Amino acid sequence: MVTPLDVTALKQFSGLFPFLLVLVLVYAILSWTDFFKEKKGIAALLAVIVAIMTLLSPIAIKTINMMAPWFVLFIIFGVLFILAYMAFGIEKSTIIEAITKGEYGGTFGTWVMAIMLIIGLGSLFTVVNEEVGFRKLSAENGTMVEKPSEEFGFWQTVFHPKILGMVLVLLVAYFTISKMSSGL
Repeated sequence: MVTPLDVTALKQFSGLFPFLLVLVLVYAILSWTDFFKEKKGIAALLAVIVAIMTLLSPIAIKTINMMAPWFVLFIIFGVLFILAYMAFGIEKSTIIEAITKGEYGGTFGTWVMAIMLIIGLGSLFTVVNEEVGFRKLSAENGTMVEKPSEEFGFWQTVFHPKILGMVLVLLVAYFTISKMSSGL
């Protein structure tokens, strides 16, 4: 039965979005640099070549398709957060100044880059795990039984209470040192 929310027909366009995204981002970054400011044609040619190379890599396409919705959610929540401050009467210039030059100006950019890096690397590791796979099958009693994957052990290690406690202590130390050194 066909529903209005059925998007399976769009599966054939799954390579189009990563192609366009890489094309636009590479062209924007190249045209932003000093070397390519006057050489827009070369920048466009390089962007097309990199975008075509992206189409040839199923891991790159799947990674971009996996991380794009997370980036969109991250941006939407950021905009809604800023709009919430503006709804309480804080001016846009004050918010921008607090984010860029204020007390937490440097750490705000660090957190945004860290979240973007976590989204990107998490998507890449998930896709590589699906494509190459860390799962191992072994024959026990003549049947194939799937053993626990290395990913399962990895997440058990990451979310172990001792590791989480260590991360908390390191974060407290980081913020303490940054606050103490900002007064100098």
